[in-house]
Amino acid sequence: MKTRRVLIPVLVVIVIVAVAVAVYLVMNPVDTTLEFVVRDAVSKSWVWEATFSLQDRVIRSHFQSDRGPVPQVFTHLEPGEATLEISAPSYVEQSIPVTLKRGENRLSEPIDLVGYEIPDLTKWIIFEDRVGNDLVQEIRPVSSEGPAVLNHPCLDLWIGARVSVQIYDGLPAQEETEEGSERGEELFKGVLQWEWDGIPETTFRYSSFIPGSKIKANSDPYWVIDYLIVVPDPRKITREEIDRIMEKAWELPPEAIEPYLEPYSEEGKLKPYVFTSWNVEGASS
Repeated sequence: MKTRRVLIPVLVVIVIVAVAVAVYLVMNPVDTTLEFVVRDAVSKSWVWEATFSLQDRVIRSHFQSDRGPVPQVFTHLEPGEATLEISAPSYVEQSIPVTLKRGENRLSEPIDLVGYEIPDLTKWIIFEDRVGNDLVQEIRPVSSEGPAVLNHPCLDLWIGARVSVQIYDGLPAQEETEEGSERGEELFKGVLQWEWDGIPETTFRYSSFIPGSKIKANSDPYWVIDYLIVVPDPRKITREEIDRIMEKAWELPPEAIEPYLEPYSEEGKLKPYVFTSWNVEGASS
């Protein structure tokens, strides 16, 4: 009997507390949310045209911002186990399990999406500009239909360049020529470091430059630049593998490089593109 006398008040207290909590939650609902950041794995910038799905809710993001990726937030979620689905054109999709507690939830680390292609890429066109003694390149990916590809993943390109004196009729060219020119003395050969421009209104996002200090002194008015751009598929090859392959390839004569890379291209690991700029203004122009 004594035990019953003790239990009854305890049970009453528990019921009262439970009712109070229920009333509080009804009168003061706590929204369950999830905050997270998604970015391009290479540029660490925004991911174009991304779609995020969670518990039948969808967020669609275009550029996200002109200052890089911004946090995305799902609201009015149900607490418990769930899966965050992330996709974007030409990126590897991700499914991320999350455990949602009541109230605010936040993923501590950014989610890096891996881009694997520049859609419908057919060729590259490169334009040079001289800034002091340096040669600056604007690198444009072009689609099969002709227009440039404007929005695409940031792929970790490998870019090599050779600068030679432009020869016409056996002598350094003295004026621009449409055909008949040849390559003369080599003035530069090297691997270029590229930069990525993430500003939304930018038309062409890749650029690079050849330092004037690394170009052999030369006073001829016109040069020719041969570029090799290697586009990797990161699903099939790592950057370390690319560097090993290209270290060997770059030592070969120019005419032997593409045949050397052909087996890797057939395996879908990489795709080499060649572009030549004639009539580039030399140091004396």
